[in-house]
Amino acid sequence: MSFIVRKKGKKCTRKSISNEHIQHSEFIKKCHQKLRLNSLAIGAEEAWRNHCSDDSLLKNYSCSMHKLASQFWDTNNKNEPSSCRILWITNNICTYFQDNYLYEINREKSLAKKFNVNWDMNIITNTPKNPFYLLDVGSCYNPFQKYTQFKVLPIDLAPAVESVVKCDFLSVPLDTKLNIFENDCQTLPLSNFDAVIFSLFLEYFPLPQQRYKCCEKAYNVLKPGGLLVIATPDSSHASYNSKLMKNWKISLGCLGFWRIKYEKLIHLHCMVFRKCLLKQIPKNWFDSLNNTNNVEDLITIPQDLRNHKINNETLKIIEQRDDDMVANLFSELINI
Repeated sequence: MSFIVRKKGKKCTRKSISNEHIQHSEFIKKCHQKLRLNSLAIGAEEAWRNHCSDDSLLKNYSCSMHKLASQFWDTNNKNEPSSCRILWITNNICTYFQDNYLYEINREKSLAKKFNVNWDMNIITNTPKNPFYLLDVGSCYNPFQKYTQFKVLPIDLAPAVESVVKCDFLSVPLDTKLNIFENDCQTLPLSNFDAVIFSLFLEYFPLPQQRYKCCEKAYNVLKPGGLLVIATPDSSHASYNSKLMKNWKISLGCLGFWRIKYEKLIHLHCMVFRKCLLKQIPKNWFDSLNNTNNVEDLITIPQDLRNHKINNETLKIIEQRDDDMVANLFSELINI
């Protein structure tokens, strides 16, 4: 049976939907590719500044991501918690705060003993109350606003809807208060959020160091005991890139996070990291690993370039990796 959707009195075939999906996917792919190549050519900081100043590109990127996410991925998977990132994130945040918060505190006490950290009896361990304050980074179209359990501050470099606040999370200053002027975020508050969400966000950045900086900033804006929830794309077999995900755990552990949940969905790695009440616990665990790598280099994704020398052959390799990765991601996140 063929798939047909009626739209404004016209028939919209499976083929036309697929073509639109591919067009948006191709545009996203080219934006990511251009940013990576420019980072190699002129340096990550200058490439990022140039990217952020290209209003036309950001507007088109935002429009494409909005349509891909709201019309394809989340619409098709809205009744499947096992594959929908929005439902997975929502369920795990609510389960943590409503059912598992005290359990994780007791587990942290056990970890403190295991890693020779003195437990401070004056630590405040009150369970946060509903609604939970969420910072949705790279929000695009504010998908979490429909949940009454959350009070959401949605931010994005190029918002697709008016309810999302414009903000470059990588460079926005942190202060004691939230400061928004004309829907542009000037500062984010320290230790203020119950959860920070990075859904299809970190892979935007071409370098691991930029991703690490974002995770460090997430740590600083979270309350003690708060959550950093990450969904990052990967359509490979569950164990294929398991070493990469282990490196993420190590890197974030050095920051003061403890991973409390990891699940490989069909096209995503989904992780929940908890900001420990005592930062020394994950740091002592990190020290016990005798890690010799620079922790800022460990948050890598499958398409990261290993050889940073730019020549024609290298560019060809980059383009092929990008083509394969993005084709898998944007073609398989939707099942139509």
